[in-house]
Amino acid sequence: SLKLLNRKHYKGNLSEAIAIVHLMKMGNLVFKTIHDTGCVDFVTIDKHGKVNLYDVKTMSRRRSGKRKGHYISRLRSPLQQKLGVNIIYVDVDTAEIQVVQHGRRA
Repeated sequence: SLKLLNRKHYKGNLSEAIAIVHLMKMGNLVFKTIHDTGCVDFVTIDKHGKVNLYDVKTMSRRRSGKRKGHYISRLRSPLQQKLGVNIIYVDVDTAEIQVVQHGRRA
């Protein structure tokens, strides 16, 4: 069988698809960026006309150490902080979604 995507890319693509469905079900228009790398995965417009920026992260748990089993939190880059990018965490095994809303930093 062909290995078309490595596991990390597969899980990332799946996380983005789950996030798109979640955002659309909430009544958002969702616009996906065309860049594979960058600080934003989606731009949305909600039903009130508010524009939001999102970066999607696949939830992962620590495999060892004192905090084994705890979710790993990802920090926003300085540019993401400046732009007010929100983080969406997706658990691909359960389709659980956590949206972390952030404000824009001056």
